Amino acid sequence: MKKFIEELKRRNVIKAAISYVVFSWILIQVASILYPSFGWGQDAISKTLILLIIGFPVWIVFAYLFEWTPSGFQKTNDVAEETSIAKSTSKKMNGIIMAGLSFAVLLLVADRVFDFTGANDATNMDKSIAVLAFADMSPEKDQEYFSDGISEEILNLLAKIPELKVISRTSAFSFKGTNTTTEEIGAKLKVAHVLEGSIRKSGNTFRITTQLINVADGTHLWSETYDRDMGDIFKIQDEIAAKVTQQLRVTILGDVVATKETDTEAYNLFLQTKQLSLQITSDSNENAEKLIRQSIAIDSTYAPAWALLSNVIYESIFNYTRGRGTRTERITIGKAAVNKAIQLDPKNALAYASLADYNRLEWDFEAAARNTNKALELAPENSEIMRRTASSKLNLGNLEEGIAIYKKAITLDPLNYIPDFNLALLYSWNDQYDEAEASMQKYLLMYPNTGVAHNFMGAILLAKGNYQQALVEVEKDNDPFWNLYRKSMVVYALGRQDEANTLLKQLVDEFGNESWPNIAHVYAYRGEKDEAFKWLELAFDNRDSSLLEILNYPELKSLYGDPRWNAFINKLGLPKDHGFHLD
Repeated sequence: MKKFIEELKRRNVIKAAISYVVFSWILIQVASILYPSFGWGQDAISKTLILLIIGFPVWIVFAYLFEWTPSGFQKTNDVAEETSIAKSTSKKMNGIIMAGLSFAVLLLVADRVFDFTGANDATNMDKSIAVLAFADMSPEKDQEYFSDGISEEILNLLAKIPELKVISRTSAFSFKGTNTTTEEIGAKLKVAHVLEGSIRKSGNTFRITTQLINVADGTHLWSETYDRDMGDIFKIQDEIAAKVTQQLRVTILGDVVATKETDTEAYNLFLQTKQLSLQITSDSNENAEKLIRQSIAIDSTYAPAWALLSNVIYESIFNYTRGRGTRTERITIGKAAVNKAIQLDPKNALAYASLADYNRLEWDFEAAARNTNKALELAPENSEIMRRTASSKLNLGNLEEGIAIYKKAITLDPLNYIPDFNLALLYSWNDQYDEAEASMQKYLLMYPNTGVAHNFMGAILLAKGNYQQALVEVEKDNDPFWNLYRKSMVVYALGRQDEANTLLKQLVDEFGNESWPNIAHVYAYRGEKDEAFKWLELAFDNRDSSLLEILNYPELKSLYGDPRWNAFINKLGLPKDHGFHLD
């Protein structure tokens, strides 16, 4: 080995490696400064880095096999020792390395002084906007659903422009009813512009006032007032969106997509349904389905209404099916609705995301991936689609990709803390428990009374070995199933065997007719593999969709290495790159 190292030194291979690393670092720093000026983002920098990594072994092999001579490069073995200038080359390489390091230091100092990266961030921020919830100025104050709907539709139109960063609805609407200034809103959302407005409805006419504001100094770039009949609502949405993009001077690939018009009453019902769908309860879901069906009965050609119907039905399949048909029937109805939406509007991104959800319910993973990619292609900066994409990656076991996507969704919707909740789950399933705890704490800071969040915080603490604190968190969840499910594992970890057995029996007696994967999870955590596989098979026989998600759980690692685990995973029919653990 000592002789080999000496030979590497004689051939200047080590210095060649150092010089390659130094100049690669300089190149990446320069790329991070210059690439954004050409409209190239992080992907271009990552590809440059990959090329440099690939080139490193090639450079090392070349340095070992060849030597620089006065007549050019020659094979080292062909160069006589008395004619070799390797020592002279070595001294020159010392100078090159020192020059490179000096340049690197100067680059760092210059970036500190002139803030090149900050300047690029500011340039990119110029193409950013938050559309605030329009204020309801109607005399009866009964048009909030309508004013919210108008502003959301404008937001959705702007979100179709790839070059424009548009903050998502949840974050943008979080300032509704507050006295927060536009400058404060811009700082919190990290946007350069804010679009605000109001609506005053009287009879069948309305007045919409809009203002585009530069948050840096609070100046109004433009303002317009529109007095229109209800029949002109869609033209107004398109007109406002086009005006905003013109003022922001964004290079748009084609015109803003025009909104499909529909009957005024049908559109009112559509907006009311969207408002109801945000109230995550059984009654609101059932009423939302009734309203959107009324909307479709009036106008069956409006694609967003069919897409919304499919979303409402999808939510009911998991939580609110009671008395509204079997799971199979609901899937059939929901999938038909989303296919109708795509037939009416082949460029409806949310419809493709919904179709991917139904594909997963039918265990058609390849179709789910295809439709998810189509949704991303149509609306790459839509945070809702980002979250659904993360769920798709999660169901296929690609946790690293899911985490990256949720992080991007958070940047697009920074005041929506639901992605932090989901991100905590992915971190915990990826054995990143400290990161999981931090994300869940961030969520609980905003929603301290959410029982299920405390439950999952208990799961994170359980995985970290903090059993007593885990029990404290689980006891904050009053849901009979989730409390019993998680507590049975925490008590087992605490060594209270009799109590743990009693809780597990209660879980099986009360929920054994539907919660097969969760019961399997508990048995796997206890190391009782035969029972765990028995309940997994029951879950498979009933095509329980949560089975796919639960396979990410670290507690199931006790089943790895068992021949039955491989057989079970293969039976799921996942794609070859599903990412699940096989031993």
